[in-house]
Amino acid sequence: MTDYHIHFGQFNEVYYDALELFKLIESTQEQTCVTEIHYSSTSSCRDDADLALVEEEIAYAQSYESKRLFVKPYLWFIPQYAEQGISVESAACAFDYCGIKLHPAGQNWDETNLAHLKALRQIFEWADKNRKDILIHCGTQKCDLPIRFESYFLEYSNAQIILAHSNPVKETVEMVNKYKNVFCDTACVEKKRLKDLKEKVYDKSKILFGSDFPISHYFSTHLFGKNISLEEQYLLDVANIQYILKNNNRR
Repeated sequence: MTDYHIHFGQFNEVYYDALELFKLIESTQEQTCVTEIHYSSTSSCRDDADLALVEEEIAYAQSYESKRLFVKPYLWFIPQYAEQGISVESAACAFDYCGIKLHPAGQNWDETNLAHLKALRQIFEWADKNRKDILIHCGTQKCDLPIRFESYFLEYSNAQIILAHSNPVKETVEMVNKYKNVFCDTACVEKKRLKDLKEKVYDKSKILFGSDFPISHYFSTHLFGKNISLEEQYLLDVANIQYILKNNNRR
């Protein structure tokens, strides 16, 4: 099974080491059956995010050697890179990225800004040409509703869109059922919304497993005051959503 939504890097005051996390995930395989992870660096969402430093982090993460756990990076592309004149194509050639991540709530993608607009089109063009994923953080704000980038979904039909967090369910279901290249993930989705997804998404294989680990651990410990280890959190993340994905096969 693939976990499509893993993080490492700087998140607020905590730094999550990639190799430590990957080793932990591999150690739980007997319970989780996770054999592949797609990850991105949360250092990309810092106000002072620097592409060169993020690439150093990814190079470190890619040094992980295992025959049991395959690790694949996302390029988390942010508007600041576009403003600095960095093209998506040049940024994407640094590694064999499995896709590109967009976080409209964390970064202000402004389509009235020509540099931003050009970069967004480049992102979808790159994913379409290379048949790669675009992982889009979705939520209930106007800026990150699942329908925000709908105009690109049909135009770039080879780009494989993943609506992260499946939030809100209504709009997520609409997009997943409408477009063959649009999927959704289960990252930080509570059981009630998972139940709604399972009932309303026609093709259940388009509901992808994503844990949002270790951000889920940060929320548990820093926001809700729980005393839980990283390993316990990951096992809990998987157990809470695994039932809905049983026998699902992507694409």
